[in-house]
Amino acid sequence: MSRAAAATHLWVDGRPADLALLSTLQTNYGHLSTMQVRGGAVQGFERHVSRLQSANLALFGRALPAARIRSELAAALQAAAIDDATLRVSVGAPDVAAVERGDAVEVVLLVALSPPRTAPTTPQRLQSCRCVRPLAHLKHLATLPLLHARRVARAAGFDDALLVDAADQVTEGALWNIGFVDADGGIVWPEGDALRGVTEGLLRAGLDAAGCAQRVASIPRSACSAFRSAFACNSSGLWPLASVDGRAFAGDPAVPDVLQAILAAVPWDPLGR
Repeated sequence: MSRAAAATHLWVDGRPADLALLSTLQTNYGHLSTMQVRGGAVQGFERHVSRLQSANLALFGRALPAARIRSELAAALQAAAIDDATLRVSVGAPDVAAVERGDAVEVVLLVALSPPRTAPTTPQRLQSCRCVRPLAHLKHLATLPLLHARRVARAAGFDDALLVDAADQVTEGALWNIGFVDADGGIVWPEGDALRGVTEGLLRAGLDAAGCAQRVASIPRSACSAFRSAFACNSSGLWPLASVDGRAFAGDPAVPDVLQAILAAVPWDPLGR
């Protein structure tokens, strides 16, 4: 029987996180990765590891061993007796003064286990928002602009926020990547400053392996509705998009079958191996 997380639990090195440690990690300087765990395994886990390692070098000046990442995540799952969860690992440094000096510092991996998430099934209606994340290539902790964009969109009656840059070019969603489907069925990914997500990377690699058409292009906000359809993706999966700023896409909202098949074929890597 599957043991799923029913609430959020916080762990550090296989032990419940204490308040003293949590208080030292409230500087909003750090990085993270979020993944879905099913049966104690994760899709594309090595991509999550690479993301955490490169961000740690950029922000803290130290290598983050892959073995440590795997062991601490597995320890949290084992200690919580959980097999299925949304797992978010946040990396921060308790020595704030050393970070501010620019020293290379030791970090703590804070593992949050919360109930499993799945992708929306209803096509989502997007409101565009002028927003480009600083250090967009890093999945860092400074998420207030993203969450605020989502809040504003939902308060206005939309489902989520689509980010566009100063030139009015589409970059990414609030907490997800976006892809478009052209008239010939090819996949078009927007270029620009954005976080290239793990799921997007898996899909792009799968499309290459299958010999399917895909390209990266500049996509003005005004041109979105000319595409046949669009889809969103992140660690929770794939879901269809209905419209941008009230303008529907040219065709019916749907995620191409080839993308669903590619993601379904990605193996799940057991964390405890």
